[in-house]
Amino acid sequence: MIGPGWSEVVALVVAYLIAVVTTPAGISGAVLLLPFQVSVLGTPSPSVTPTNLLYNVVATPGALYRYWRQGQTGGRLALVLIGGTLPGVIAGSVIRVKLLPGSRVFDVVVAAVLVPLGVWLLLSRGSLTDAPGRQDRQIPALMLAVLAVVVGCVGGIYGIGGGAILAPALDRIGPQAV
Repeated sequence: MIGPGWSEVVALVVAYLIAVVTTPAGISGAVLLLPFQVSVLGTPSPSVTPTNLLYNVVATPGALYRYWRQGQTGGRLALVLIGGTLPGVIAGSVIRVKLLPGSRVFDVVVAAVLVPLGVWLLLSRGSLTDAPGRQDRQIPALMLAVLAVVVGCVGGIYGIGGGAILAPALDRIGPQAV
């Protein structure tokens, strides 16, 4: 734990550094901020979930602006993912606050999100979208919408938007997903 008066400064610096590192990957970094908040700053559970969702609200517009400038926003894929993740995040937030308010349960949720995600990323070998001779797979919009709802719900429970889960999944699927 950090002494009084310094926790805000340290939190601001760490949040900035996480955003700098994760934004190029297409995620806000809340997935990394949450364990820091709980373990270093001692943020009580369940207040860490809405704090992280607020972090996403602040961190996301800069990334969206960059993608908009580069002409990488819009399209059917973006609409399907937003249409699924938004209600999922709201449902997950409600589940987190109403059904999973304890810190012990939340520690299990954090482990259940980070361990499989970390293992998956470690076992995968680079970006499949850059592999020579790779053909993109067409994934039905309904299947992507269901994936987005599930990821959004998990993200809402955890306190993230879900980009840290969706980005690697979409990288494996390819840019012509829908």
